[in-house]
Amino acid sequence: MRGTAAWSGCSLPMGRLISGARSLSRGRVVEPGKFLEVSADALRSLIAKDAELSDIFMRAFILRPLALVTEGLGNVTIIGSRHSANTLRLREFLTRNSHPHTYVDLETDTAAQELLDRFSLKIDEIPVVICSGTTVLRNPTMQLLAECLGFAGTANESRIRDVAIVGAGPAGLAAAVYAASEGLDAVVIEAEFPGGQAGASSKIENYIGFPMGISGLDLTGRAVVQAEKFGAQMWVGQRVVQID
Repeated sequence: MRGTAAWSGCSLPMGRLISGARSLSRGRVVEPGKFLEVSADALRSLIAKDAELSDIFMRAFILRPLALVTEGLGNVTIIGSRHSANTLRLREFLTRNSHPHTYVDLETDTAAQELLDRFSLKIDEIPVVICSGTTVLRNPTMQLLAECLGFAGTANESRIRDVAIVGAGPAGLAAAVYAASEGLDAVVIEAEFPGGQAGASSKIENYIGFPMGISGLDLTGRAVVQAEKFGAQMWVGQRVVQID
């Protein structure tokens, strides 16, 4: 679809265009211009065929979510307490999935009571997660939060995958990259967040290819984008309980 537009403000996290996940923000048309809408499959094909555009897109895929996380821009608000283990659990889940969010601390934020009143929330329901300004989750499990954000994916019994990878640690992500790059239909199923223990490291200095070191979060983010570039799907918040 072709049209006329010019974008300003907070752009869409383009990595989600290849992953199929829901967008985090909207663009705004301010001046006449041109745009071209393409499907996720067409975008992946373009990245595979055009080296120059691939470099531009992949850099944006990697850096833009990190910028949104740094700025706290996104479609999720957590209302909780720094003394609550469940609050810390949900914030870690979002951070390690590179999903930006706004945090309202009941202990210090003056706007906290207004939010509690607006959504008819009680203190014993904390932590509370507000998705896209509409859906209210009271002390949700990580699986419920993943489903609300579109992380969990959808299984289709009519579609038989070539490869199912259980666990998105470094080995699982590497397997996804290798499988998908060879044209296999691959899905990665992760109960909590990609990266495993390595993803929580502040700096990894013994990983091949990064002589100056790299943070576990950055390494994980790059691996996820690389796997999705080749068409692998990530299902986060799903726990495998049995294999037949």
